[in-house]
Amino acid sequence: MSVQSTIALTHHVQVENGAHVLYFYMNQDVYIANAIAFIETAMEQQQHVILIESSSLWSAISQAWQQRHGDMPTSICYVDNGGFYGMTGDFRPDHVHRRLNQAVDPYITQARPVRLWGHVQWTDEVDIEEKLYRYETSCDFTVSELGFLTVCAYDAHQVPASVQIEMMRTHPYLMTDRELIRSNLYEHAGEKQYIYPSLSAQAKLESEMDLYKQKLDFVHVVSHEVRNPLTVIQAYATMLSADEPDPERAKKLRTIVDYTVVIDHEISHIMTTEQMLAAESIWHKRMLQPRSVLDEVLHIMGTKARTQNIALVADVDVAQTVTCLGNRLGYKLIFSNVISNAIKYSDEGSMVEVSCHVADQILHFAVIDHGVGMTEQQVARLFRKYEKQNEEESGHGIGLFMVKKLVDEFGGDICVQSELGVGTRVVIQLPVV
Repeated sequence: MSVQSTIALTHHVQVENGAHVLYFYMNQDVYIANAIAFIETAMEQQQHVILIESSSLWSAISQAWQQRHGDMPTSICYVDNGGFYGMTGDFRPDHVHRRLNQAVDPYITQARPVRLWGHVQWTDEVDIEEKLYRYETSCDFTVSELGFLTVCAYDAHQVPASVQIEMMRTHPYLMTDRELIRSNLYEHAGEKQYIYPSLSAQAKLESEMDLYKQKLDFVHVVSHEVRNPLTVIQAYATMLSADEPDPERAKKLRTIVDYTVVIDHEISHIMTTEQMLAAESIWHKRMLQPRSVLDEVLHIMGTKARTQNIALVADVDVAQTVTCLGNRLGYKLIFSNVISNAIKYSDEGSMVEVSCHVADQILHFAVIDHGVGMTEQQVARLFRKYEKQNEEESGHGIGLFMVKKLVDEFGGDICVQSELGVGTRVVIQLPVV
């Protein structure tokens, strides 16, 4: 059997080959999801799995696998944990250790790669804590020597805190329902600490990140194909409007220019949103001047308002020297999303009011429209991902989800007041430094 120095726990999380993971679970549904993720990664790595589990949970895991993938692969070996751990009698670490060796021996003999998942259960008996500690100590030595990735799972409700701490001394990794970290109590600890999502959370995150990256690639291709002819249209329309003596014809040409600017902005907006969803580096905070960002957004939004025959009125009293801690792209997305929504949901011929000022070291940004408005129920769902309040309008319902996420990230607050058929008022407060 070839020996690797590291092995994939999930697509992007590598642990040492032979890693011994201690898993204290609180929620049974999450436990099942983590077991499924463990098996899925084994299949992708072309590994066998020994699953030492209770009959009831094995049934639940099999059912969940059936719904997602079909029949359970033959490379999964189920072992009833009742007999394995001696739950009907005395918990004997030496006996359990012998059963462990018997379980893995065929894989060693036939040089087949395998990973183990053991759900440790026991009956109440004298000195059980000491017996569990002795078992885990010997198990850690065995799996480290053999090079098998092993998860030892315990119901956190049944294991006293003092025993949990002692067990962390025999496991290089500690996993909960939500996180996977290095155990700083492990005797060989000393490396830098990293915190990862749990197996199921990591698998879900990886799937979502892959989708975002695919969408981002698509957006880049489309934007390139659209922007090139758009630039030509904008250039010719600008030249023709400058030389056109007829005022009405010149006005129509300027309208074409306005629409090309709006389309170009929408493409940039989509790309920025997808980048912020797909790349954590874009969330890094630094000093910025919000006035210059807002001026840029108001220029673009003024063009968009003109194309819809809406008056955009701005009252901005913020010095260019005012600074905030955040991200320029993030601030641009906050300002543009809120103003764009106000324009989108306003009636033709109406007005959108934008105000911004600083008071008590807080940047106060407000947008008021007199458009369709929302019900209390719609306001309550406003910041949910992919939640659209009006199916007749374009968009994917992700804009205000991102606004809320960014405002929270930058240490601010957002408040929305709305009345159906009357209009909406959005107020955002962001700290000034």
